[in-house]
Amino acid sequence: MKKLIFLYAFLVLALTSCTEGMEELNHDPEGVSSATAGSFMNTAILEGVNTGLSRSHRLNNELMQVTVSLTEGNTVFHRYVLFPSESDYMWSNYYLSLTNIEDMIQKAKVMSQPNYLAIGLTLKAWLFANLTDIYGDIPYSQALKGYPNYVVNPTFDKQEDVYKDLIAKLDTANALYDVTKTLTLGQDALFGADKSTVGTLRWKKFTNSLRLRLLMRGEAKSPAFQAQLKTMLSSPDKYPLMQSADESAALKFTQVTPLLNPFTSTRDYDFNGANAVSEFFIKTLSTWSDPRLDIWATKASGKYTGIPSGYTIAEGPAMNAISSSKLNKNLKTSLILGTILQHAEVEFLLAEAALKGYTTDSPKDHYEKGIAASMKYWGATQPTDFLTRSGVAYNGTLQQIMTQKYIALFFNDMQQWFEYKRTGYPVLPVGKGVENNGKMPMRLKYPLSTQSLNRANYDKAVAQMGADDINTKTWWTK
Repeated sequence: MKKLIFLYAFLVLALTSCTEGMEELNHDPEGVSSATAGSFMNTAILEGVNTGLSRSHRLNNELMQVTVSLTEGNTVFHRYVLFPSESDYMWSNYYLSLTNIEDMIQKAKVMSQPNYLAIGLTLKAWLFANLTDIYGDIPYSQALKGYPNYVVNPTFDKQEDVYKDLIAKLDTANALYDVTKTLTLGQDALFGADKSTVGTLRWKKFTNSLRLRLLMRGEAKSPAFQAQLKTMLSSPDKYPLMQSADESAALKFTQVTPLLNPFTSTRDYDFNGANAVSEFFIKTLSTWSDPRLDIWATKASGKYTGIPSGYTIAEGPAMNAISSSKLNKNLKTSLILGTILQHAEVEFLLAEAALKGYTTDSPKDHYEKGIAASMKYWGATQPTDFLTRSGVAYNGTLQQIMTQKYIALFFNDMQQWFEYKRTGYPVLPVGKGVENNGKMPMRLKYPLSTQSLNRANYDKAVAQMGADDINTKTWWTK
């Protein structure tokens, strides 16, 4: 009976896991009590990044026409087919990482460590934002309370309420930072704040850049978000943002355990043999003669050749017969693939904010800085005339900003999909074999385990949102 209770609690995300540094602690009260706030940080970051990379490769890239599967079965996402089993991975892994982050937050409070508390709140906002952007309404206010509270049936919070609280927590985190101090409770794998106060300031900039992301995602639905945007962007000293590619929130892999690119041990076929780079992605970058294409994709028979997304089952043999471009195998061991939020994204957010009148900045200036930041991050040399080329030269439209942003969000968990759901850009071609009435899925269904083990609250959530369906729009997509 005790084993059943333990399994049940785990499946509804009620238990707390913890890790020390990069090594696992025993999951027991003594192990947790002996850990420090710094014990949980790196593991939570690594787990969160790896979860995002896994689904970016498998799911986001297919939905957003970066790649196209060349096989049938359970990976035909380019046809907008999402099987129920796809819901489990991100739900269980993100919530598991969040239990570490919650332990970090509680330890930081007990130990009076404001910088660690600020970091914990930031990491919590990062992963909860991803969860609500994937599923819609989610367990939030009652989540992560398995031990010692034993809340095994958490209620679901509305996405709007989740967003409001995450943004408030990020505001709190910004005020908590003491950028004159380093982190003293272990190594900082993200910004090196254990070695220099420069890293502490970068954490603060990440916090505010993440807050900018969330405010922009909900600004069309909330006058309160609009007001907060204006306040935040008019106070750069109080709310510093990323200002260079070097300040990007990206976990740098060392290829020494445990900081291994998660694709390092993946078979070549599984990484780039079972799919091809899409025709849309190839054409978009080739039209601009974009140097990032050489870093991300291979040539086939001396040229870049993409496969059209959404081809029919009958067209499958013909698609497989094409000598097509693949993802560059070097990405499997790339040290810079672990993106959480890049400086390039911040510049595109600022371009959009300026375009919509939240600042008096030049949208063109931020747009061009966004392109340059992405080029620099990936080690591409930007041609001197690139910003004047057809299709790249700024034309004052949101579509152009979002199309460049889409490219810059390459392998950035599910962010391309999130931004498409919000804006409808870039404009993606719809193949003849696409199902779901040709409509991009708006969310993933809730996991089957949640449906069965937390049924009463699941039913309330479904009634609240409208339906547990991939086409149900969530708060900021309505």
